[in-house]
Amino acid sequence: MKAIFVHLSGSKRGKTESFADAKIGIGTDSSCNLRFNLLTDKNTSPLHAEINLKECDYILKDLDSSKGTFVNNRLIEEVVIHDGDLIEFGDNGPRVRFRIKAEEGDVCKPFREMLADSMDLAREPHKGRKLITATSFLKNLLTEAFTQSSFKFKFVTLLIFFLTTVGIGTLFYTIYTNLTETTKRVELLEFESAIGEKIIKDFSKGICLIQCSFSLVDEVSGEPLKAWNSGRILTNDLTGTGFIISKNGKVLTNRHVVEPWWNQPGSFIPTEPGLKPRIEVLRAFFPNVKDPVLLKLEKVSEVVDVALLSFEPEGMDIPVLELDLSGMEATEGEPVVLLGYPAGMKALFAKTDPDIAKEISELPFLEAAQELSNHHLIKPISTQGHISDVLNERIVYDALTTVGGSGGPLFNNKGKVIAINYGIFRGFSGANFGVPIKYAIELIEDEKY
Repeated sequence: MKAIFVHLSGSKRGKTESFADAKIGIGTDSSCNLRFNLLTDKNTSPLHAEINLKECDYILKDLDSSKGTFVNNRLIEEVVIHDGDLIEFGDNGPRVRFRIKAEEGDVCKPFREMLADSMDLAREPHKGRKLITATSFLKNLLTEAFTQSSFKFKFVTLLIFFLTTVGIGTLFYTIYTNLTETTKRVELLEFESAIGEKIIKDFSKGICLIQCSFSLVDEVSGEPLKAWNSGRILTNDLTGTGFIISKNGKVLTNRHVVEPWWNQPGSFIPTEPGLKPRIEVLRAFFPNVKDPVLLKLEKVSEVVDVALLSFEPEGMDIPVLELDLSGMEATEGEPVVLLGYPAGMKALFAKTDPDIAKEISELPFLEAAQELSNHHLIKPISTQGHISDVLNERIVYDALTTVGGSGGPLFNNKGKVIAINYGIFRGFSGANFGVPIKYAIELIEDEKY
């Protein structure tokens, strides 16, 4: 007889080894017959286990290994193993499928003994009841004969089993093929729903509402433009989205969120000569953080619509979003989740009591955001969709968004950020755009984030 090990995982994955020895040592030590790699198979002990052949039975014994030995996912100390058993040497260690091969004509047990043993097994009580003698007898007889008889008997038995299986399989094939497509659709919907829920739960608190307020300053006097009747500085106010990418307070967003005058189609550009823009307020509110954080502009991309900001996160417990650093391109049809603050504070007003919303909406730009935070109403909105096109400088997808959602993270189905939302195709809700995350990585590659 030969003991055969089909390696399913570990350093020998894909290989098959056989031993005719009566005693087989197993471990990472050089003295072992079945030897695993010391560096790769770390959960396997040097002298992990041994198998002894006794009266046609292979007996597996654990040698006080550090991570244990498992047979069919059950921890064992010593057990008789059978053909087809799944053995794992150490928790999460290498796994093998155990097989027994008998040489031609090699019968460990005469047929009359198989017959007698099968009769005895059929008479044994089972959970307080006697089994049906005929059924139990045939079952045990086939088991005994197949595991301990010659190759010829096994071949005939397998042939009969194969023909029976083919007949049954043909009967159910048509039904199976009709149900497969429906099952796949249901599984895909369930998968996408579960991914969306996990992303919202894990990362929504790391996505901030950005407030930017800027004025126009006279280049000669350095004085900002003011209202002629009240003397108040005239400002342009807008909101956007950002997300934290490091524990030391680094935030990614769009360049047009923090530099609204940046020369992009549809953006604000001062037209009066002698005037230049100046940021008056640049701050952000994170969910569950009552007070705003002041943002500092660290760096902007000269190629795409990306900016890197920073703030002091001391004492704040804000989850950090993970960027997709794999370098792999996104794929068309891939499900995605988009988080952000589309429609800015107007969308947040809709989440509260109408009377409170009306009261907050009448407040000035900065005070209104603070009041929303006081009422715990600053939470990002999520939408889901699929990627429809992947270009060099943009990813196109149908996850809905609008003005205010600029700078929001686009997640893949692994919960990693693959793009930064930056634009919408006006008049057609099925196409929105994101800057591939590779451009943000280039922007921050020399930063310690």
